[in-house]
Amino acid sequence: MVANIISQERLTKYLREAGHDQQRALALYGWNIQLSEAFFPVLSASEVCLRNTICTQLIALYGQTWWDDPAFLLQIKKNGTRIVKTARDKLRTRGPVTSGGMTAELNFGFWVNMLLPRHEPVFWPNLNAAFPDLPSAVTYAALYKRCDDVREFRNRIFHHEPIMHRNITKEYSQIMELIGWLSPDKAKWIKPYSRVMTVARQKP
Repeated sequence: MVANIISQERLTKYLREAGHDQQRALALYGWNIQLSEAFFPVLSASEVCLRNTICTQLIALYGQTWWDDPAFLLQIKKNGTRIVKTARDKLRTRGPVTSGGMTAELNFGFWVNMLLPRHEPVFWPNLNAAFPDLPSAVTYAALYKRCDDVREFRNRIFHHEPIMHRNITKEYSQIMELIGWLSPDKAKWIKPYSRVMTVARQKP
């Protein structure tokens, strides 16, 4: 029985939503998986856009090997340095370390943390030059919060947590808006590949 291989704690959340109807609970569980999958294109687009934009800025400030620059490592402090050196050393086992390799190896949380408030005067002295498509009304704090909100939602999905209680329309709109802030062309391009709202309407 499928219910026997889903932890009771996990299944309980779906049973409550389904009025303790086990078949509907399992249907909701399957739908939650499909809905999570449907978010992948836009979450991927937002992450790639953000990390590429930040990497471009780091290259401008610290050069092509930004991950080894002492000033950069000083700015990101001990924990950030540990993360960067771990990624660098892992890449070294495979061959030359490149900026593209480092960009892909470091996780979304690391890139969002490059927008922490303490980094603003150092990394982002001219925010609009670094983010030319960012609307003028969007502050640095608002950009960071939106990126962190998307990171938190992404982590729920990637850790296989329920998202059925979230406002799916709002989550989708905010991710798409973030992509638009980073690259309007990519937002336009990725939209046809997203099935979020179609799957959302199929809730059992």
